[in-house]
Amino acid sequence: MPTPLQQLADELRAGLGPVLPRLPGLADAAARPLVAQAFGLPGSALTPEALLVRLAVPGAAPRGDLWPVLVDLLGTAVRQAAPTWSLTVPGVLQVSPTLVKPLATQLPETIALSFDLTGALPLVPGLAVRDGLGLTLSLSSTAPDASTLSFRADGVEFSLIDSELLKLLVPGGLQLKGSLAAVLGKDGLRLAGGGQGKGVALPLSKAPPGLRAPSLYVSSRDGGLRLDASFRASLLGLADAAVDGAGLEVRPTGGGYTATPVAPKGVGLTIAAGPARGGGFLGEQDGQYRGALALSLGVVEVRAFGILDTRPVSVLVSLSAEFTPAIELGLAFTLNAVGGILGIGRALDRAGLAEVVQAGHLDDLLFPADAAAAAPRILATLGSVFPARSGSTIVGPMFRVGWGRPVSFLTADVGVVLELPSGVVGILGRLRVALPAPQAPVIDLRASVAGVVDAANGLVEITANLAGSRLLTASIEGGLALRAKSGQDATFILTAGGFHPRFTPPAGFPTPKRLTISIADSPLLRIVFTGYFALTPGTVQAGAELSAVIGSRSTGVSGRLSFDALVRWEPSFGVQLDLGGSFALRFAGETLCSVGLRVHVDGPTPCWHVAGRASVSFLFFDVSFPFDEHWNCTGAVTAPPPPDVCRRLEQALDDPRSWEPVLPDGARTMVSLRADDAAGGRLLHPLGRLRFSQRTVPLGVKVVRFGPGRLPAPTSFDVSVAFSGGAGTAAPVQEDFARADFFDLTDDQKLTQPAFEKLRSGSELTPPTPTVTAPRYTVPVEFETKWLGGPVPTPAAPWPISDPALTAALPFGAVGRSLVHELRTRYVTPPIAPVVHARAYAIVFAGSLKDAGFARTTTFTEATAALRTVSGRSALHQVVPAYEVLP
Repeated sequence: MPTPLQQLADELRAGLGPVLPRLPGLADAAARPLVAQAFGLPGSALTPEALLVRLAVPGAAPRGDLWPVLVDLLGTAVRQAAPTWSLTVPGVLQVSPTLVKPLATQLPETIALSFDLTGALPLVPGLAVRDGLGLTLSLSSTAPDASTLSFRADGVEFSLIDSELLKLLVPGGLQLKGSLAAVLGKDGLRLAGGGQGKGVALPLSKAPPGLRAPSLYVSSRDGGLRLDASFRASLLGLADAAVDGAGLEVRPTGGGYTATPVAPKGVGLTIAAGPARGGGFLGEQDGQYRGALALSLGVVEVRAFGILDTRPVSVLVSLSAEFTPAIELGLAFTLNAVGGILGIGRALDRAGLAEVVQAGHLDDLLFPADAAAAAPRILATLGSVFPARSGSTIVGPMFRVGWGRPVSFLTADVGVVLELPSGVVGILGRLRVALPAPQAPVIDLRASVAGVVDAANGLVEITANLAGSRLLTASIEGGLALRAKSGQDATFILTAGGFHPRFTPPAGFPTPKRLTISIADSPLLRIVFTGYFALTPGTVQAGAELSAVIGSRSTGVSGRLSFDALVRWEPSFGVQLDLGGSFALRFAGETLCSVGLRVHVDGPTPCWHVAGRASVSFLFFDVSFPFDEHWNCTGAVTAPPPPDVCRRLEQALDDPRSWEPVLPDGARTMVSLRADDAAGGRLLHPLGRLRFSQRTVPLGVKVVRFGPGRLPAPTSFDVSVAFSGGAGTAAPVQEDFARADFFDLTDDQKLTQPAFEKLRSGSELTPPTPTVTAPRYTVPVEFETKWLGGPVPTPAAPWPISDPALTAALPFGAVGRSLVHELRTRYVTPPIAPVVHARAYAIVFAGSLKDAGFARTTTFTEATAALRTVSGRSALHQVVPAYEVLP
């Protein structure tokens, strides 16, 4: 298949060959249509636009590439500007706007065709060709592959004169001038000029004075062109600036093209003015601007990081200033640094904050040590911890305090971030103890701590990490995590180093790294200690492992000892302990002998129980034996006497704290109620309800224990409250109860089942609707005059207020200034429907997780009670959250 250039050569020869003998002697008006027809121009119109599009071979490059777009842009400009042009086939034909001059009647074997446009050619505002352009075709009939097309546009001028930022760097605006050249041959289209991923570089011939290393790139973009300029310049004589990506977007619109200036994608600064030294950068990507600045002002080191997002609009700024020397506060305390974080349209992400602590990068938020080198990572950390969220604002101070002489060997970084309007508080902290000096520490303990306090949802979360710590020659790693939550999904979890292997932490809870101390770490000796401790509502968990390798793992001695423990407190103290140990001697990757031991210990009540397996391997034989022993069996667990739960419920009924007046959902008060009266009564709002709730024992469900004590038999407790005569209605109220305090749970169940559940704790009473309307009273509104300070004159008589004066005073009264009046809402508004589905549990077949046909329940306790009603085959079923049921 011929190339586009070969096809053009064949078409031109086929068109010019028959026409050339007919041109001599013809008038210009008669010859011009024949020439247009010979060149294959549409409509036989011999125009510069048609010639440019015909001879430039736009189909030589794929659609959307730079060359077709450039040819179309030049053709549009030529049509609008009507420049001077000429077409020459040396020795054969000359054509201009006013002349058609044939020079021969036959075509030579090689045609050298030139098409030239002279003068200035404005393309779009900010882009023009000042010195004309030309096309040269070399078409050979004997060697079609040798045909070439050469294009050159001289004086391509790019200008940005309206940018205020660029005017600070380049007085008069940015103006660059260069040339664009292209060659089309058998190997395809080649644009002259190098590229660096930005497009084709235009060789520059002119630039404003003061610019260093200017460059201009052109590329195709979305059916149009993109021009990008880069340069270095001086900023007001105080700093050296590097600008990248300032340019134009040229887009097709309605048969023409429009140009839009593009702000620089990156600006870098280097400052060296007197005592001020430093630098920074500002970059743009996908509508988001990120920047960093590090500046030394003698005794103060200033660092700043910022993110500006345009979709949606949000701003995040982190500032810090470090003092050298530190500011003395007294008692060996110093103020080493101060700073702050401000975010508009930004929020605090709890999971992102925990991940930063576990990764050991909390210093990216609190006074980073190497801000210049780590700026991209610091900006990424800021963006992940404080993501964009419309309507949210974060603000908070930071400071660093040191203690010690002659240098601060103890430093503490503290930051407090408040998220508005949610009221969530984030606490950032970092502690370092470096002895004898931070520059060459023998003991170097580093702890990063982050916490979140969400009072509205009753949540407190704390995460800590010891990454980078060393004690003498031993490295120390590990983490700590705490979550305390009330309300729905209430829980309390504290862990240092992780959890028991069979424990599944709640969703979203950060599992910290094991506490690890590398006692010895050399090529021939490695001793590592790891451990953990965890506390949950139903369990106490602890574990540790000590491993050692002498030599290498292929040749040498290795061994390990480990334990995992669960501690229970009721009905009596007991421990469930898993012990493990191993020893191996290896040579050249082969095990010569090994010893292994696994032991499970449970006790001391109702008896001590030890079970496990021991194994010995030596050369070619293996021996292993199990064991299972019991001793000191008492036959029963001594439990404390059963508690008097009914008496405690009666005390809860008499406790005023169990009774609370509440407003209906969506109600707002126009006035504030005064304190309860002296007789001990509780004031009830006319629109309100009365709530009784206690946390002594869950109501309406059978419980078998009360704290450490067991009940004689499973018992269900209930309390009924009502208005006199049974008037009004009652609705159930729920509170969070720890299931391990009221039900028999095995150690595995304590690990895997919900620790807290919402169970019925009382009732909420709604008064009956009154059957009669309240009487209406009419009273005069009178004012009296009082004097504050000075001599007391004769008091004036009270005077009635007029209607206009009352109307003018109403906005300043208690009702006019109330929240209800300001928000223009009524006494009661319909409550907002919940968006999240309520939690539910289902009974499914254990093997397939398909629904077993039982009714869904709102609590795990109700589901397990329903499961006990399955006679004979309950082991084939299990309780799971409703979202785990398979269709």
